[in-house]
Amino acid sequence: ATRHLEELASTDPLSGLASRRSFDARLASEWQRAVALRHGIGLLMIDVDHFKLFNDGYGHVEGDACLRQIGQVLATVADGPSDFAARWGGEEFVLLLPGADATRARETAERLRLAVMALRIRHDGAPAGFITVSIGAARLEPAAGSRPDELVEAADTALYAAKRRGRNTVVVDAP
Repeated sequence: ATRHLEELASTDPLSGLASRRSFDARLASEWQRAVALRHGIGLLMIDVDHFKLFNDGYGHVEGDACLRQIGQVLATVADGPSDFAARWGGEEFVLLLPGADATRARETAERLRLAVMALRIRHDGAPAGFITVSIGAARLEPAAGSRPDELVEAADTALYAAKRRGRNTVVVDAP
């Protein structure tokens, strides 16, 4: 029973991806590993564009179906041996890319953006006429004394830059 409860807490029931709680634990673990091995970590923060309008226009059942499909695409795009996809909350997702450089982070983000567009989920309230995503990507090489929050903040800043650029785009913040 305890194991079953742990599984429930570690998985987001809607998307089938890892939960935010699982993501936080994995990020902390990968951060420590990266410090020890002196390698970088990439992070993608993904936001479904104009999702509130989608939910308002098509209803929560369709909204849930949309998030499930995006979760499936994200799981497919997460193809590295230690890539870790999770639902961040609401219509936001994350993809942790241990060992990734800025090029791999950008390429993975762009592959994800195009894969979501290929779903062709109708959204009359969106400029493209269907569901799209904005993605902020960041890549850092953790040093002793640094915090995982630095990577999250960098990816979040890049995500907001992608939204300001009109959405349905990728912005990479990589020093």
